[in-house]
Amino acid sequence: MHITRFLQLSKPRQILIRLCQRVNYGSILNVRVADGDVCLETPPDVIADVKLDGEITGRSELDLVDFALPVESCRLLAQIDSLKNGVLEKIVVHDGIPRRVVLRGPFLEIPK
Repeated sequence: MHITRFLQLSKPRQILIRLCQRVNYGSILNVRVADGDVCLETPPDVIADVKLDGEITGRSELDLVDFALPVESCRLLAQIDSLKNGVLEKIVVHDGIPRRVVLRGPFLEIPK
């Protein structure tokens, strides 16, 4: 299996991965995709889901310059590649990792 590392990503994709890590739990809304890459000219909206009954811990990768991406992050990036032009309407983040994504764009072939 091919391992993708953080430093291999374009700067906009690095920013998106870091945003997922910082959100930790919540959602990232309205991320534009243009020509197969993340377009952050307009900052996305963020919904934070803050746990109040325990200690808040962040992703350990936030302190690292480079690291191997989790498989879910690689799948998100593959969805961006497939979308080419459109909007990631909602990225659901759990424990700093993208777990679900809602896409809007031209006709999308549904993965099997």
